[in-house]
Amino acid sequence: MSTKARDLRKSCSGIACAYVVAQCVLLLAVSTASADEVKWRQTDFGDGTLMLYTADTSLATDAIGALNFQCKTGSGLVKVDKLILDKSERAAIARLVSDDSYPTVELNPGPDKSTLDAITSSDASGWGYNFQISSDGAAFDLFKKTGIFRFKIGGAAVQGGVKAGLDKIAEFQTACQKPSDRPKASK
Repeated sequence: MSTKARDLRKSCSGIACAYVVAQCVLLLAVSTASADEVKWRQTDFGDGTLMLYTADTSLATDAIGALNFQCKTGSGLVKVDKLILDKSERAAIARLVSDDSYPTVELNPGPDKSTLDAITSSDASGWGYNFQISSDGAAFDLFKKTGIFRFKIGGAAVQGGVKAGLDKIAEFQTACQKPSDRPKASK
């Protein structure tokens, strides 16, 4: 046995030592779990464009959630990008196209509405769509409090998000708002 091991053994009784080791392992597990937690994260592309997305890492990744938001700082507008993962959502989009219906997106809570800007497809992520909303509307305010963004498109009620990372949603909303719409700092 090395001198270091003997010194450690002398200074630590069996139960106390086991307790310290268990606490260290527990702390390590907690810090690892929160680093790998799926939560709202924000990135700045460096050209004034911000993106709010869900992922389990803050490192560069293509494994982001099905719902993400982009804005130009201070524009007051947010682009919502949504991948279609649900069959009823896909059917509602298909009905809009086949019925030649107006592509209205009803935000929840209302009364704000939007329209589809585009229906998209890619080999990597499949079908999706995007639309634009105000950064200071009721739907975004509720999203900031809950982490879940809700809307209705065609006959499909859609919701997406996670409850972790609400602080990033608030930061994103503030950065996206027009300077005249931003909350005044309290003195």
